[in-house]
Amino acid sequence: TSSDANATLPADAALASGTQTFSVTLKTGGSRTVTATDITDGAKTANTGAATTVGAGAVTKLQVLMPGETAAPGTVSGKTGTPTTQVAAVAATVTVNAVDANCNLVTSAATHNIAITTSDANDAHPANAALASGTKTFSVTFKTASGSGWTVTASDVTGSPTYTADTGTATPVNAGAFTKLQLLMPGEVASPGSATGKTGTPSARTAGTAFNVTVNAVDANWNLVSSD
Repeated sequence: TSSDANATLPADAALASGTQTFSVTLKTGGSRTVTATDITDGAKTANTGAATTVGAGAVTKLQVLMPGETAAPGTVSGKTGTPTTQVAAVAATVTVNAVDANCNLVTSAATHNIAITTSDANDAHPANAALASGTKTFSVTFKTASGSGWTVTASDVTGSPTYTADTGTATPVNAGAFTKLQLLMPGEVASPGSATGKTGTPSARTAGTAFNVTVNAVDANWNLVSSD
């Protein structure tokens, strides 16, 4: 067994002439131990080997952590937690890490420039910036409300060798506070998050004939505020 919960451990095996070698793969950086236990004869004293320092491997990829998520090096996903719901037009802090194949932070990673994009076409995303000691925080502002959430992608724009890009977990975005009204004429369609808040051209009307207009309660970025 090992104190590294993410280690790859060998199957149980018998000693031969009093000895046996085992293959152990530690996956989480830090100080880790390996313990040998006799499961045939419980009277034999187990032994834990000296603590071994495990360093990160070579950088292979980037890791995006959204607000509410925490790095979990050595695990399959490399992180724990659930992204916290954001509010349109309020900046969110996103962390980008340079990690090895097992999601361990590589503090010795080169200062590659990282570009940030999102799936929100109306967002305000930051300028490219370099990693420092393998990590960098970026400020991202979503402008369009989305219950299913928007994603953030970090890409290495420095060049060879390029770290593999990563797309973070989809993060829900709520509308902001009710600040104004929006009037949609026939032929116009709401386009929340955009500069004008709508698309389309009003269709011609006939004098003396009634028609419907839509009035929405919206936030500063034209997102419908359904609670009002």
